[in-house]
Amino acid sequence: MKALKKSYSGLAVAVLFLIIVLAGCNSTSNKDKKANEAVADTIRKEVILSPESQSLLYKFPTPFEVTMMLEKAKAGFIFDITNSPTNVTKYSTEKSKAINLGVYSADLSYSATYNRTDETNKFLACTNKLADELGIAGVYDQNLLDKIKKYNNNKDSLVALINKVFGQTNDFLSKNNRNQIAVLIAAGGFAEGLYLAAYLGLAAKDNTKITAVIADQKANFDKLLTILQAYNQDQNMKPIADEVAKLAPVWTNYGVESGKKLPKDKAIAVNDLTASVRDVLVK
Repeated sequence: MKALKKSYSGLAVAVLFLIIVLAGCNSTSNKDKKANEAVADTIRKEVILSPESQSLLYKFPTPFEVTMMLEKAKAGFIFDITNSPTNVTKYSTEKSKAINLGVYSADLSYSATYNRTDETNKFLACTNKLADELGIAGVYDQNLLDKIKKYNNNKDSLVALINKVFGQTNDFLSKNNRNQIAVLIAAGGFAEGLYLAAYLGLAAKDNTKITAVIADQKANFDKLLTILQAYNQDQNMKPIADEVAKLAPVWTNYGVESGKKLPKDKAIAVNDLTASVRDVLVK
């Protein structure tokens, strides 16, 4: 087990990324469209989400939720447990690009929350690349940059801004019949965030606070399953739904509960389960 490194706080760099990559999302070039058509492995006929699922997707928490909770729980930063930036070149399908845009967004949130500049820059490059190839790279204006500077020392305001950006992104994807991309991004981000929490819980001497972070993700897990149910007949999306569903025992079989320390053997089991699901998504 590698020693945990000293943690820091700071979100401005990651917020800037999210604004650049996700906020505008107002145009897709012909080149992007042709590239997407060449690599797409998702069903072209978009599934119409129910109003409930659409609302859940629109409001689905950003990866910052977990990483900020981990920082508050005084968990450490371990770069080696993130998805290696070198893997970004192997994602060649629309599905794998979307999933791992979510994964790398969680890793970016993790590194930025701990103010790890070098690592953040690496994940920034990965997320920029995938977002551009998916045709959802956006634009930003001076007003948003001014807000970033204004909210630099106010986490609550930054989180509100981030949530707004993700909401705008989901709205764009929905209006352009690309809900699947939004769902895959959400699935990748959730799985990576949970995996990071489980690993750090296993590494911690006292995992009580980190266990509480994992326990709190049960509600988000249920929301994600509800959203994914709409794709049960989609043979390209269903495998992702099936993988996410495998995470259910995290909250039912191992005694994960807020306010209680997770025994070593249970922490190992939770880590192994979350890692197995995450490994399928990043392969």
